[in-house]
Amino acid sequence: GGFSLRYKYSKQAGALQEGIKNVPQSAHPALPPPPPASMSRFSFAQSSYAPEQSILRDLDSEIAPLAAPELPAEHTIGRQMLTLNGNQAGRDLTPIYNRHFHMFFYTVEDGQRVLVIDKHGNMEVVDGPKRLWRLGKTITRMNHHVAHPGDFLIVQFRDGSQEHLTGPSHVWFDPRKHISIMREEALPISAKEAIVVYHSDESEQDISRRIVYGPASFVPKPGEWLHTFSWHGSTTAPDGSTQKVPNALVFQKLWMMPDQMYHDVHDVRTADDALLTIRLMIFFELRDIEKMLATTHDPIGDFINAAASDVIEFVSRHDFEEFKKNTEKLNMTDTYKQLTSRAAQCGYHLDKVVYRGYGAPANLQKMHDEAIESRTRLQLERATEQQAQDLEDAKLERTMQRVARQREDEAKGVTHELQITQERQQAWLQQEDAKKAFLRQQELAEAQQRDQIQRTMNAAQQEHLQQLSQLGVDLTKLLTQNRADQVIELRHDPHTSTSPHIHLPHDPSKQ
Repeated sequence: GGFSLRYKYSKQAGALQEGIKNVPQSAHPALPPPPPASMSRFSFAQSSYAPEQSILRDLDSEIAPLAAPELPAEHTIGRQMLTLNGNQAGRDLTPIYNRHFHMFFYTVEDGQRVLVIDKHGNMEVVDGPKRLWRLGKTITRMNHHVAHPGDFLIVQFRDGSQEHLTGPSHVWFDPRKHISIMREEALPISAKEAIVVYHSDESEQDISRRIVYGPASFVPKPGEWLHTFSWHGSTTAPDGSTQKVPNALVFQKLWMMPDQMYHDVHDVRTADDALLTIRLMIFFELRDIEKMLATTHDPIGDFINAAASDVIEFVSRHDFEEFKKNTEKLNMTDTYKQLTSRAAQCGYHLDKVVYRGYGAPANLQKMHDEAIESRTRLQLERATEQQAQDLEDAKLERTMQRVARQREDEAKGVTHELQITQERQQAWLQQEDAKKAFLRQQELAEAQQRDQIQRTMNAAQQEHLQQLSQLGVDLTKLLTQNRADQVIELRHDPHTSTSPHIHLPHDPSKQ
C-alpha cells in the first residue's frame, strides 16, 4: 500500500548504435517510456511504508515469512520495501540469531538497533547488544539500509529535504526523521559517452544544465535529473526494408564515437516516373553536444529528412537507365549537400554515405528482371559465339605459329649448314695460307742457304786469288785465260781520295 514506482534513468540506455543494433523498441521490454511532464525530475520510489498505517505493531502479530533471509514475525516495518523488486531498498538482510521468545525481556543483538516506545509516547533508539525490559513498552526493530561501492542511498526526510549518500554508506531508518530510504545504482558512463544533467535551484527558482563526460560514475544530487532523448529509430518492415519511426530510440547516454545507421528512402520517382526505394548507410559522429541541444530535439529525424531531400533531388534529374549509370555518385558526400549542412548545424560531422542498392515495385522489377534475363541470354550467346571464334582464331594462330616455327627451324638449319661451310672454307684457306707461308719460309731459308754457300765460295775463291796474287800470278790472265776481247785494268792509288771513273765506249757489235 502506498508504493508507486516513478520513472528514473535507464541503466541500460546507451548510445545510438543504429548500424550495429537495429532493434525496435518492442524488443526492449525493460526500456522505460519517456517520463510525463509531472515526473521529469530524477525521482525514485515515493515512500517506503504507508503513512496511514500504524508504524508500530504488536510483537505477537502474525506475519507471513519473507523470502530469504527469513525474518521474525514481530518485525514489520519495511516489509513493503523488501517485496518491492527484491531488495531494491538496500535493506540489510542479516538474519536474527536469537529466536527464543521471552515474556518479560527482549534481547537486542550485537549490530542491531531497535526503537523503544514507552506508554507516554517517548521514543528511544537502543543499540545492541542489550537486554530490555519489555513490559509497558513497544519494541520495533529498525531497518538498516546499506549502499555498496557503485550504489547510493536516497534518503527523504519528513521536513521535505532529500539527501543522496554515495556508497559505501549506511543509514538506519528512523520514522521520526525519515519518510523513505531507497538504494539505486550509480550510472556508469564509459569513455566517449556523455549525459546531460539538469539541476533545479529551489532558492533561486533557476534551472541550469551541464554535460558530464565519461569515463565516470554519475550520482545525482538532490534536485537533479537527466535529459531523456527520444529519437527516430529503425524498424524492419514485412518486406525486409528498413523504416524509421519516431520515439523508437529512448536513451540518456550520448555516444561521442563515430556511429552509423541504415536508412531507406521510399517512393522516389525518376524522370521517367519509375518508382524506386534507395537504400543508404550514413556514417556520422557527434562532436558538439551543446550545439546539438540548442538546434534540434531529434537529429536522426533531421538526417532522415535531409537525406530524403538530397536523394529525391538526385534521382529526379535522371531517368531509370541514367540513374543506373550514375549510382556511384550516391557514394559521394558532395551529392548530399542538405544532409551535410544539417549535420553541421546539429553539431555532427558527416563522415560518408554508402549507397547499398535500390528496390523497385513488383511490375518494374519484373520488367527489369526480364530485361536482365534477355541481356544475360544475349551476352551468353555472344560469349558462346565469341568463344567459338576465339577457338577458330586460336587454331589458325597455332597453325601459323607451327608453320612459322618450321620455317624458323629450316632457316636455322640452312644457316647452320652455311656456317659450317664457311667455317670449313675458312679452315681450308687458313690451311692454304699456312702452306704458302711455310713454302715461302722454306724458299727464303733455301735462298739464304744458297747465298751463304755462295758467299762462302766467293770468300774461298777470293782468298785463293789473293794467295795467287801474292805468289805473283797474273790474275787477269788466269781468270780470262786469253778469252777476253778487251781487257780493262783498274788500279787505285791509295794516296788519292778520288774514285776512279770508267768510261767504256759502246760497241753494239760486241754485245
